[in-house]
Amino acid sequence: MSERIRDYWNQRAGENSGSLTATTQDIWLRRLEVASLIGVIEKLHLPPDAHIADMGCGDGHTILQLARQFPEFHFLGFDYAPQMIETAQVELTRAGGLNGRVRFITGDLNDPVASTGTGTLDLAMTGRSLINLETDGAQYAAISRIALCLKLGGVYLAIENFHEGQDAMNTARAAMGLLEIPIRWHNHFFREAEFRKQTAAHFSSVEVQEFSSAYYYATRVIYSAMCHMQGVEPDYDHDIHRLAVHLPPMGNFSPIRLALCRKAG
Repeated sequence: MSERIRDYWNQRAGENSGSLTATTQDIWLRRLEVASLIGVIEKLHLPPDAHIADMGCGDGHTILQLARQFPEFHFLGFDYAPQMIETAQVELTRAGGLNGRVRFITGDLNDPVASTGTGTLDLAMTGRSLINLETDGAQYAAISRIALCLKLGGVYLAIENFHEGQDAMNTARAAMGLLEIPIRWHNHFFREAEFRKQTAAHFSSVEVQEFSSAYYYATRVIYSAMCHMQGVEPDYDHDIHRLAVHLPPMGNFSPIRLALCRKAG
């Protein structure tokens, strides 16, 4: 990860401290991501006292929400941007009542073993963090090292961005007369077929799930078209966003997908 990207996230952390907008302006997307993770983790039936790490944890919001939901588990969050970790530490202090089950440290996604150790985790997660690595090679090298951090039978959950959903969303926007949404300068998206191929070298099974397609179709296509008709700017806190998080998964209109990767036991 380049110094320029780290500086960008440090700046965002400073400008958005105490707000859900630290890692994205779309606060309802963050809520949808957490709700989706909770649903998946509940079905994993992890052992009591399971150890979970969020790699590239940003401001720590996801970890703190999961720690409240799963009081029997232990959580570690690390991030390359020190200002993000400072924000996470402040939020941890404010949260209270987590009884030493949550830690935040500065760490490098390129070397997750240094932060977590080899074979120590029941569950590893990334949330739109691998897309900040600038090449395919760096991304897949990071995934191989994430696998090393997992116990036998452990699980890696990746909420990351894929070209296929981005392209489908922009095709739908074009049908509505809308401009395409470009990929941000600091993001490097995955292609699903290559993702499956590369991760299969380290995991016994790889399942890619849609969880935000309906949300993106409602907010980035329908709502955006309505705003265009009315001549107003979209509002990430509009009631349509609040409602769209409750839509069931359908379609293929979101760049963001959840991959569930199991390490052989």
